[in-house]
Amino acid sequence: MVVLLAKAAPVGVILRRGPTRWWHVTLWDTKRDAFESGQWFHGRIYPEKCDVSPDGKLWIYFAAKFSLRSADKGYQDSWTAVSRPPYLTALTLWPIGGTYGGNGLFIDSGTVMVGSTEPSNHPDHPPGPLRVMAWTEARPVVPSLDFGWQGGRDVRKPSGDLILGREWPIGHYYPSRTATPYALYRHDAEPIATFEAHWADWDQQGRLVATVGGRVLSGKLTRDKRLVWRQLTDLHEEKPTTLEAPDWAQQWTPSLRRRRRRHKPVADAPHSK
Repeated sequence: MVVLLAKAAPVGVILRRGPTRWWHVTLWDTKRDAFESGQWFHGRIYPEKCDVSPDGKLWIYFAAKFSLRSADKGYQDSWTAVSRPPYLTALTLWPIGGTYGGNGLFIDSGTVMVGSTEPSNHPDHPPGPLRVMAWTEARPVVPSLDFGWQGGRDVRKPSGDLILGREWPIGHYYPSRTATPYALYRHDAEPIATFEAHWADWDQQGRLVATVGGRVLSGKLTRDKRLVWRQLTDLHEEKPTTLEAPDWAQQWTPSLRRRRRRHKPVADAPHSK
């Protein structure tokens, strides 16, 4: 289970795998610790190629359904799409085909980078008000962006007087169903606490948060340097259900909408379940 955290809003998008080939999207209000169950997807979502907008109102994801039966409609067997979390119904969509490329990244809340090449959007799902940049076009600004844990193997993130480090073992790839070692440091000193999690980070309030299995936890370092965890929610018992995206999730937000045309929802497309 991986969480995509918005940079400028108390929002997290939780991507949980299981059972089997199912993926579930959950919206997390990190300020109130409220969780909203979203749509399920039978196929493959690639969290390392996904991102959430800084304001938390949109997210971009790369997904594949290799048993796709609607390639003749131009959807291909994999695609990158922008949706309203916690839903998968596409506001805009780029057919990719295969698993190479398709990376999505928000430059800001109104600009996205899509793929390593320059994919064309599906004719039924134009980008609307979003500015779309190819990675080649955005290369000058890429070094200034925060790629989070995806930016390298030995990443360390500060919060106050603490530093969270992820210790990737050799041959370990992100994201993984195997727990990853993490450590807490004070400046460049030796680790003062270690733990294993499937994902961990500082939330927008500077709080240590982590996922282990289907649980979301918050951690606090005590005066005697013990790491005490509190469970915020447990999602591992949830089962796939059919959920239709509400009307507000099938159109651009008022702050982004520049045209009155309502895009055709992807509920009938092969990647919505």
